[in-house]
Amino acid sequence: MAPPSDYTFMEKVKFTFSSPKNFHQAITLDSAKSKFINEDLIPSPPERRTWTAWSYLAYWWSEAWNITTWSLGSSLIALGLSVGNALLVILFANILSALVIIANGFAASRYHIGYPVLARATFGMYGHYFFVLIRAILGIIWGGVQLYFEGQFISLMLRCIFPSWERLTNTIPESQGITLQVLIGFVLAFIVTIPFMLIHTTKIKHLFSVKSFVMPLAGLGVVIWATKANGGVSAGVLSTPVDKSNVAIYAWNIIAQFNSVMGSNSALIVTVPDLARYSKRPRDQVFGQLLGLPMGIVCAAFGVITTAAVQNMWGEAFWNPYDLFNGILDHTYTSKSRAGVFFVSLVFCFATLGTSIACNIVPFAADITCMLPKYVNIVRGQFLCLIIAFAITPWHILTSAPTFLNFLGGYSIFQGSVVSIMLVDYFLVRKGNLDIGALYDGSTKSKYFFTMGINWRSIVAFIIGFIIPLPGFIGSFGTVTVSISASRMFYLGWELSFLSGGLAYWILCLIFKVPGQEDCQRSFGDMIHDEWILPDGETNLESPTTTRNQAQNNGEYEDYEKNVEGVRVNVI
Repeated sequence: MAPPSDYTFMEKVKFTFSSPKNFHQAITLDSAKSKFINEDLIPSPPERRTWTAWSYLAYWWSEAWNITTWSLGSSLIALGLSVGNALLVILFANILSALVIIANGFAASRYHIGYPVLARATFGMYGHYFFVLIRAILGIIWGGVQLYFEGQFISLMLRCIFPSWERLTNTIPESQGITLQVLIGFVLAFIVTIPFMLIHTTKIKHLFSVKSFVMPLAGLGVVIWATKANGGVSAGVLSTPVDKSNVAIYAWNIIAQFNSVMGSNSALIVTVPDLARYSKRPRDQVFGQLLGLPMGIVCAAFGVITTAAVQNMWGEAFWNPYDLFNGILDHTYTSKSRAGVFFVSLVFCFATLGTSIACNIVPFAADITCMLPKYVNIVRGQFLCLIIAFAITPWHILTSAPTFLNFLGGYSIFQGSVVSIMLVDYFLVRKGNLDIGALYDGSTKSKYFFTMGINWRSIVAFIIGFIIPLPGFIGSFGTVTVSISASRMFYLGWELSFLSGGLAYWILCLIFKVPGQEDCQRSFGDMIHDEWILPDGETNLESPTTTRNQAQNNGEYEDYEKNVEGVRVNVI
């Protein structure tokens, strides 16, 4: 229980720290009805369904504008692809990603529940914790990396303001992998990010609306500067001579790069239910997401054009925006260049902040809310992610752990099967029908309890999904030699994991039927219109009608009725 509401801020602080009991009461959420329920785990009420088609379009369009997309063309062009072909590979990968994203957001937009709760239906009431945990760990790691990138751009802005910035004495040993200037920027990035942690996911959409407008303008400004200074694009300077006589090797290299684009999108693909749950109407997430991500090809094109023009001028390819902006200041430290680099660094810093929130902080907050529902909601989870991301000193990951970075880069082979298993479970096995009450019932009577709280079918399918490309993944570290076939399977890592994991799960469910077959026999999506009664975790659900009547008679029934699209949600 929180401190009395009529207390002043200082009185609340004093109350909280006056005793261990009061501290525990202060941090305990009143909405935590059980270990499966709190305010951010229950289906989103109508007032929280604030995302429109424009919100999703702005989100995906803005998220396509990031450092990774800007520099994505480099690896493709290095294989000998023309600029046009490289952009086509990125475009088709983004189109496929958009289609999977829409499918993965389908259930969330109709039942208004996020990834952690949806995962209970597929992996079990206790089995889902593993898949929530691995996503949360990734959120922390990449959240720290993005915070470091944000700090780099802040350091650039300070260099634009203070001519002596680069001449500051670096008192940090080189072995630490960071300079004093970037460390100051990193700390400032942490401070700047703090206010955004107070914004709930239902309202953070406005940040992406702003980013979707300012980031393309900044990118366009960089392109105009580069082409004007160079007197043209000079795309030919980026072409890399490659032996294409062996068509198979050349084709498999292209497939590998297609897979790398899918891998870079894999975190967004898994995350989408945590955003789709807030859609005003189910179709809003369809149109917005179908268009937004493929349109991001513009960012990749801008990165290629700018790099080509700059390389023709200075004889060096700056694929990373941070290196490019530093290069501009190195070549011409004038008032015009300083002003231009300052404003474009400011926008890239803001864009990196948005990327970190969307891809790392929001997913982590949803995951930790699921694991600690008694103490953590979305806002508290966001603060926790930021603090841990700051504490892991992410520059060590980037500078001294290439093997770990390879692992993170190939991690998509584990995520592909997670998505496909959940899609097969929802669309093919359960025919779009979910028992919302059972998703919050941890008793053995729950149809999602399976065997000891774990759906072994999904675990087996998950292992099958990643085991096929796993040898090639291990070989990618360079520590062992694997066959060409194994390497090529890894080149198809995400796609192979997605297909094999989903197919294995479907076959297993055909042979070994999941509990709750009465739901699977109903028409598609019919249970969306059912009454939902969420248990408090202390009383097992035997009969919804009986439970509701008992609660009403005991005066324990808290009305939480929300009528939207024929759905009524009741929370005991």
